[in-house]
Amino acid sequence: MFTPTEIEALPSAMEQLYRSLQLNIMSDLTERLKANGEEITSAADWQINRLYELGVSKDEIDSLIQSTLDVSDDEIDRIYDEVVKSGYARNEKLYTSKGKEYYIPYAENKQLQQLVKAVKNQTKSEYRNITGSLGFAVRNSDNTVSFTSLAKFYQDTLDNGLMQIASGAFDYNTVLKRVVKTMTDSGLRSVEYSSGWSNRVDVAVRRALMTGFNQVVAKVNEDNAEQLGTEYFEVSYHRGARPTHQVWQGRVYRKKELETVCGLGTVTGLCGANCYHSYSPFIKGIDTPTYSEEELDRMNEEENTPKEYNGRQYTAYEAQQRQRQLETAMRADRQKIELLTQGGADDDTITGAKVRYFQRQDEYVKFSKAMGLPEQWERVTVNGKNALGSKLPKKAESVNKISGEAVHRISDSSTPKNNAEIIRKDVAKTENSGIIKFEKGVTEKVQNAFNTEFEAMQEKFGEITTISSVGVLNSKNSTDYGAFYDNSGELLLRFANKKNALSEHEQKAQKMKKSGEWSSAHPLHTFRHEIGHAIQLEHKLNDPLWDDKLEKIIDIMEEVNPEDVSLYGFTTLDEFISECIAESMTKKARATSKRVARIIRGVD
Repeated sequence: MFTPTEIEALPSAMEQLYRSLQLNIMSDLTERLKANGEEITSAADWQINRLYELGVSKDEIDSLIQSTLDVSDDEIDRIYDEVVKSGYARNEKLYTSKGKEYYIPYAENKQLQQLVKAVKNQTKSEYRNITGSLGFAVRNSDNTVSFTSLAKFYQDTLDNGLMQIASGAFDYNTVLKRVVKTMTDSGLRSVEYSSGWSNRVDVAVRRALMTGFNQVVAKVNEDNAEQLGTEYFEVSYHRGARPTHQVWQGRVYRKKELETVCGLGTVTGLCGANCYHSYSPFIKGIDTPTYSEEELDRMNEEENTPKEYNGRQYTAYEAQQRQRQLETAMRADRQKIELLTQGGADDDTITGAKVRYFQRQDEYVKFSKAMGLPEQWERVTVNGKNALGSKLPKKAESVNKISGEAVHRISDSSTPKNNAEIIRKDVAKTENSGIIKFEKGVTEKVQNAFNTEFEAMQEKFGEITTISSVGVLNSKNSTDYGAFYDNSGELLLRFANKKNALSEHEQKAQKMKKSGEWSSAHPLHTFRHEIGHAIQLEHKLNDPLWDDKLEKIIDIMEEVNPEDVSLYGFTTLDEFISECIAESMTKKARATSKRVARIIRGVD
């Protein structure tokens, strides 16, 4: 019915949904720690405010969980109604290929519909059990780890952290780092109280969904086999299978052998936890196995022949496991960056977190290449945001950047036309007519500098109508130097209301260019970078060749290295483009930036 790739992708949306819940809960605690840590001046003050704060937090968390469950209910319905239905429809071709005329369409198969309904309700109930036992794994003073419920973790964290700050035992930054580390190292977990075992919440929801899905698939497979008059089934094959599955994948078995040889019906066997194999009816004498015994033996031998990386040997399975570990670690790194930034950690702490992330990212790219594995950046997501990586899926979701001292919201390069129309209308409400509207507070020097750059970039790249206004980026809430929001066309610049704004931007650009973070050291690099995002939006809305241009730019991005543009240029595709646009405005622009600029202009 389904390929291993399809099975692996099924729970992806659900995993992302509950990772968003995880980050939202962490963010709520971080915000309360920040609000009280900055305002509470004594232990007595905290005690007075304590019950109110904990009560409000409980209400907020309950609301977040309920909203998540509402969305996941819809997603469960979608998967079991649409995906299962789609998979079932493939059976008609199966019957035809076997010369069988008897086929019950899904719409008429009441027995299967009842099973799907029961499984849906079962899965929804399991999700409520999962969200009803949330918490964190906390390392104790004796180095043991114990599960702490969400309510108790909130209470203990705020109690201990704020008392330490109020008493002067630790400063706010130290407490924030410790809390963020505890949360991100653990991840939001769901505990099985009967065993005391806890799982990360995204793992738990994936397992619950796949358990139900496999029940339905098993029913369909066995019904098909009965109608086709066969007792045999072919098990699918995929690279990187765990060793215990490798020995039986790709082969043909009787139904009983699926249980005795392949472990069907067990947690660790065929269609068990994290298993991406499937099985389908096989008619001996008519069907030909997908792989011969010789081919299977040869492929297994290749996968079991270790490849070396940094002095260690990895089989195909071991390499995949290492890749998954790096992806989990990078998600935690990105959570740290976001939470530390949100919590108002000092610049050194945030920079250190970013450096560790980029180091791990570099390791991920090198390891994947050495092992011949595709980079799966869609796995490195936080709160629905794109992963920061050297390569990106062509269909990237909307993102709010957290790195490189520049933030902006950029829509999917493959945005459906209806969404593009919404963006077009929103921007059109405040479309500029060649004269930029500056918000209150922006200094005359900044206005003049911006207008100069804006005019120069229009002369090179054509008319830019997507900037509605230029304002001040609140430096209290962000360490970034610029922002562009494509839903409103608002462009924000840090220090835009300060007399020394231009010198601040110049110093930052020189520093970031020297470290390799930015593509140029031009004093107005940030101005150019953010206008670059407006240029992208302009083309997305009005350039019929934009998709073709993006394909060419993606090819370039995959060919070059970060040092050919900038580290920040390799965080996402849209950042790569903006970094190239900004550098292309300099006199000594490098070849990559020049080429990307020519593609955008349509002269390449």
